[in-house]
Amino acid sequence: MTMRFSALLLIVLALLQPSLARAQWAHQPSGTGVAAPAPVLSQDEGIAAVVNDNIVSTADVRARLALAMLTSNLPNTAEVRQHLLPQVLHSLIDEQLQIQEGKRLDISVNEEEIQTAMNRLAQDNKIPGGDMAAFLTSRGVPPSTMTAQARAALTWNKVVARTLRPRVDIGDDEIDAVVERMRANAGKQEYLVSEIYLAVDTPADDDRVRKFAENLVQQIRGGASFGAVARQFSQGSGSSNGGDIGWIQVGQLAPELDKTLQSLNAGEIAEPVHAANGYHILGVREKRTLALGDIKDMSVNLQQAFRAFTPEQSRELLLKEADQLRQSFSDCTGLSAKLGRDFPAWRWQDLGEVKLVDAPSWLVEKVRDVGVGRSSEAMATDKGALILFVCGRTMPETIDRTEILNTIGTERMELLARRLLRDLRRDAYLDVRLTMSP
Repeated sequence: MTMRFSALLLIVLALLQPSLARAQWAHQPSGTGVAAPAPVLSQDEGIAAVVNDNIVSTADVRARLALAMLTSNLPNTAEVRQHLLPQVLHSLIDEQLQIQEGKRLDISVNEEEIQTAMNRLAQDNKIPGGDMAAFLTSRGVPPSTMTAQARAALTWNKVVARTLRPRVDIGDDEIDAVVERMRANAGKQEYLVSEIYLAVDTPADDDRVRKFAENLVQQIRGGASFGAVARQFSQGSGSSNGGDIGWIQVGQLAPELDKTLQSLNAGEIAEPVHAANGYHILGVREKRTLALGDIKDMSVNLQQAFRAFTPEQSRELLLKEADQLRQSFSDCTGLSAKLGRDFPAWRWQDLGEVKLVDAPSWLVEKVRDVGVGRSSEAMATDKGALILFVCGRTMPETIDRTEILNTIGTERMELLARRLLRDLRRDAYLDVRLTMSP
């Protein structure tokens, strides 16, 4: 049996957030009749690129660059603008391709839809007076550049809805496989992840995209907002939500990304990782233990090790020994015997099944996110040092199969939409006449 994916489209509207969700590819796009880049961007009106029968003007590029600087929170320096210019130009090229595909399919977007999008943007971003056009004008950005972006995003959503969504069928067996993976990972760490994805469409693009990704990492670590940068430049499904791709378990991402994810602590951002035809910038906002139900219904099987403070054993030395003890155990098997052999001064106790709803808050805080077979951090009580070992975890399952269906569908739609846009680029006549200097 298969289920039709009918959730919100993968290509979440860029216009629902202050973003350029379609930042794109290369200095030299592929296609028929591609000419060498010619004039530098200047204040004079000119042609930046020819896209089939349409053009992208240098005025379009200047306006979009100004919008990018305003919404990304990146420093407005010549170096940053130089890095952004190729992305901005090629997002404009992609938008032309999206609009043209909509026209070919007799798809249009009316002014009421555009205005609704602009009003939503103003509301979501708390624009004074709710007038997005006035806000942009006051900051030197032509409102037309955002309405053009909104028109392209709305058109592309309709294209994807008509041509791709009917092709997404998801079998019960696919949902069952995800459920089984969730059960297998219960009690293990999962990560609240933000991602910036930058596509590499041809091998010739790789070096430029990598350098751009490295520059974004540098800017974010220097204080730029990850979410604002993701909204502006990421080509991933979470772009309009500031790069938020939700809670991720080990095994959900490509092996290269999994490895990177497990090396990050909460609040850290990784260097760009090449995987899945592009570069990924991963950031971990939080970490927790995967649970398949309400945390209040969780029970944990606990064992503990305790050693009292003595005049001969200072608090500092005892806690240091506690850390050594923790690193010596990777599971609860034979814990009592191992303590007696390797750490005879420590007293073992089996606490049995403990319902977190009935446990003191300090204990819940210490063990809630500890994986099965792992231990809590060493704690100092008024009498000694204490370590808690989580030897089992149970919880009634509350698995939402519809949510899993939507997640699979979103991933499938993202892949199909990327392929469609890549095909449009490949078949287009592209004449880029703009050198990549700010």
